[in-house]
Amino acid sequence: MIICSCNVLSDKQLREAAEEMRADPNGKVPTPGAVFRHLGCRPRCGGCFPAVIDIIHEKSSEEGEESKPVRLREKRAASR
Repeated sequence: MIICSCNVLSDKQLREAAEEMRADPNGKVPTPGAVFRHLGCRPRCGGCFPAVIDIIHEKSSEEGEESKPVRLREKRAASR
């Protein structure tokens, strides 16, 4: 299903990009803007952001609550 009509991005593309970013130990924390940049485009109107955020959090909620802060700290430390 098309989630971003400005860039014609599907839920599958967004989900795969977020998963690729999570899998990269030196990658960025998947935020809507970072996911768009990972796909080679930029956000335009922002109307899709609520759906993009839901897609990003689908996988992280499966990982469990205790893994989120640790992963975020690891990502931040790696980016410094």
